[in-house]
Amino acid sequence: MELLTSLRDRDNIRNICILAHVDHGKTTLADALVASNGIISARQAGKLRYLDSREDEQLRGITMKSSAIALRYASGGKNYLVNLLDSPGHVDFSSEVSTAIRLCDGALVVIDVHEGVCPQTQTVLHQAWLEGIKPCLVLNKMDRLITELKFSPTEAYSHLIQVLEQVNAFTGQLFTSQVMEEAEQRKTVPTEVESDQVYDWSSGLELTDDSNLYFSPEQGNVIFTSAIDGWGFGYCGDLIGWNLHSHAISL
Repeated sequence: MELLTSLRDRDNIRNICILAHVDHGKTTLADALVASNGIISARQAGKLRYLDSREDEQLRGITMKSSAIALRYASGGKNYLVNLLDSPGHVDFSSEVSTAIRLCDGALVVIDVHEGVCPQTQTVLHQAWLEGIKPCLVLNKMDRLITELKFSPTEAYSHLIQVLEQVNAFTGQLFTSQVMEEAEQRKTVPTEVESDQVYDWSSGLELTDDSNLYFSPEQGNVIFTSAIDGWGFGYCGDLIGWNLHSHAISL
């Protein structure tokens, strides 16, 4: 009864959507999170595609409609109700993605580390930016760096840095565009120009704080996962690893 009461508290409710390019592992990640609540077996995660409830979605192997499920998450002695939305990754269903973002407090942007940043990845980052959502970056399919690309640890590190730089470069473009647009709106052009009048033609970028803008493992907004294998890890002062089907474990 106490659990139900805590989950009804609005302060303990979070709406989170999963965004990504097609086939970057959104639905597999959703399966792993659903399995963490015991709704499906951990062995079925990634194969069942639980949130792809339509017959045509199962036949085609892609998400076509946004689907939601309520999950329980416990942290710091508190229980949270997480309404998880799995959105489509194909460009033909972008309206579903826009709707999901507007309903949510946060987002998980999933990227296949093998393929890197793709067109739809940029689209969902842009949509999240416009809605004022600060997403968490999920670098998925880490296993492909080993099993397919045969990378050494140094090569894998360099590749992951390149993917992060791609995401941060695009985020920087969004930030620059917004600051310059706001500066343009504030700028007034006088009808008469005085000879001794000095104008400020700066863009305002040098005065804007962007310290918390970019994705970085040190800031706790980057997670490294292999959703199909059910594991992940992140960095928040200490290195923390997760079995996606159960609880966090300290490494």
